[in-house]
Amino acid sequence: MTIIRRLGLDFAYTFLGLPLALVSFSLLVSLFAASIGTAVIFIGIPLLALTLLLARGFADIERVRLLQLTGRAVPRPRYAEAPEGAGWFRRITAPIGQGQSWLDLLYAVVNLPIAIITFVLPIVWWAMTLGGLTYWFWGRFIPYGDSHDIVIETIMGADTAHNRTVFNTIVGAVALLTLYLVQRGSAALQATFAQTLLTRLAVIQGRVQDPDTSRAAAASVESTALRS
Repeated sequence: MTIIRRLGLDFAYTFLGLPLALVSFSLLVSLFAASIGTAVIFIGIPLLALTLLLARGFADIERVRLLQLTGRAVPRPRYAEAPEGAGWFRRITAPIGQGQSWLDLLYAVVNLPIAIITFVLPIVWWAMTLGGLTYWFWGRFIPYGDSHDIVIETIMGADTAHNRTVFNTIVGAVALLTLYLVQRGSAALQATFAQTLLTRLAVIQGRVQDPDTSRAAAASVESTALRS
């Protein structure tokens, strides 16, 4: 994968992550608070189940985003369903007893500050890169008047148009050289957190299932051998 394509995927992941985190946080926290507040009456428990189902939906969206980011299959945990023949109340409240449902909700709540960081940091770096490297063009249109930039004076010795151009170009060049690391690190931070809460249980379930599958296969082979 080329650096440009990797940058594009990472930028899309972190840039779209914040609006998605804002929507999921505001919606799920509001519904969760309402369900807790009405827990003493009948509506609270079904509302909590609805909240967890919505959290599962947002978690599935994030798993799709992880697939697009990494290009690798993203395991989805198995969500247990109510047993066959269970009553309607048991069926609609089944998500409440599932651990992954609560991990989905926890992710939606805790992900917001992480999404803010991984959104703002790359945006700042992109702004420094593009703004610094093109300052030679747009800087001339800024009316400085008699004001002086203390940073330019301290570093460059004098606040002149030439020194401002040199300084901002250097800042832009440094930002460009480190842009890939910042963007890649931001995407990796958000993706690692998502994988920890949204896919780790699926990995554990797969490890538990594999020995059972192996034993079943071995028993089948042994049974076939005995019949022959």
